[in-house]
Order: sequence, then C-alpha cells, then structure tokens
Amino acid sequence: MSLSPGVTATLVELGAKDLLVGRTPWCSGAPHTPAVGTLLDIDAEALVRANPTLLFVQPPVQGLPAALVDLAQMKGWTVFPVQLATFDDCRRAVRDVASACAPFCEEGQRTEMHVHAGRLCAALDEATKPLGGASGKRLLAVLCGQEDADVLAFGIDSYLMEALQSMGFDPALERMGYQSLGREDLLRIKADIVILLGRRGDDDRCGFPTDDTQRVLRVDEPALLQPGGGIAASLGRLRSLLATEVQAP
Repeated sequence: MSLSPGVTATLVELGAKDLLVGRTPWCSGAPHTPAVGTLLDIDAEALVRANPTLLFVQPPVQGLPAALVDLAQMKGWTVFPVQLATFDDCRRAVRDVASACAPFCEEGQRTEMHVHAGRLCAALDEATKPLGGASGKRLLAVLCGQEDADVLAFGIDSYLMEALQSMGFDPALERMGYQSLGREDLLRIKADIVILLGRRGDDDRCGFPTDDTQRVLRVDEPALLQPGGGIAASLGRLRSLLATEVQAP
C-alpha cells in the first residue's frame, strides 16, 4: 500500500502496480486500486479492509500520525518511510522501493523490477547531466494556482530546483524550501527563464508578471509535482524544452 503519490508513481514505473492494495485519492497510475484516504486523513475502515503487509509513507516534518502507527502495530503491518524532499531522495527511492517490494514478488517479477529500477536511475541521471548553454542562466520554477493568487516557488533545496541546478542553471530564488510569492515578489526576482508548472486557462503566461528580457515557459507535466521515480520521463522532456531555449539565438 502507498500513502504517497510519489511512491505510487514509482511503483507504477517499476512495474509493481499489481502489488498495490490501497492508495491516496491523489495517486495517479493505479485508478482501480481502492483509495484509503491520505496520510493525515486516513479512512481507518478502508485501510483495515485493504489489510496491507507493507505500508509506504512519506513522513511529514511533524512525524507520522500516532493513530496510524498504533494501527499498524496492532495489525502487524510494516511501515516503510520514504523521504522525497531532495532530488537525491527521489533517486534513492527507486532502489529502496524496489528492494522493499522484492520479498513479495516472484523471481521473474523481482528481476524485472530491478531492471526497471536501473533504467529509471539512468533516466534520472541522463535528464540532469550538465546542459550546454545553461551556465549563468538564472531560472525560477513556480506552480501556478488560481487567478491573481500567490504562486508557489521551488527553493534551492527542493527536488526540482536541485535537478535544474544539476543541469547547470542558477537559482533565481535563493531561498530554502517552498516559497509563496506575490506579484511584487515576482517583479523583484530577476530570472532569465521562468518555468510555469500547472494549468490555468488558455493563457500561456498564466498572467505571470514579467519583462521582455525573460523567457516564460508553460510546462504541463503533472508528474513533476510528485517527487520520486515517476518524474524521470517528465524531467527528460523539460530538459529538451530548456535545451531549445538556451541554444536559441
């Protein structure tokens, strides 16, 4: 069972979707698996009905809910925490999740899953290798929300910005963590390239305040918002898009 969309996406990419007996409502890629709530809002009855042997969680800063820990101990479930804060976490999660699932697989599936894990890690490495033309370019990545609302920016220790820095880009927002930015904040930040994640209407610029010196890229890649092995393909496509931008005259 997975109570993390990022872990669920990783399981799907590993070819282990059939092992899932429960998921959160936000997990994609396993629509026929029963939803059992979220980590902080568990449907205890649904969780007991699913009766998992292994329970993947992405532990929050405040720690795991005591009710979930107690229920797992009472039922004999193994709780497996998976950190997904940094890009290194995402890469490590591929191997860790595959290894945790291995005892529950037949030999053929276990071998295939480890092959998938190797390919995923290689794809993550390929997507984040140094990109010619990226050096010296200041990049800002934000998640668009509702019209006229603040946007959520990826700070320098977030998984996405770390991946972009590995390509060679400089962070335009030199703050830690995830930052809520208003219109005035956005006008003060000097970025050469702005990545707008998420959809909002038909406006390619999502109403983002900018000047003529900035390149604004709208990126519709929902998988990038679920850190883990599931970001590999989307990250590769983002790399290709950025390569076109930095090589443009």
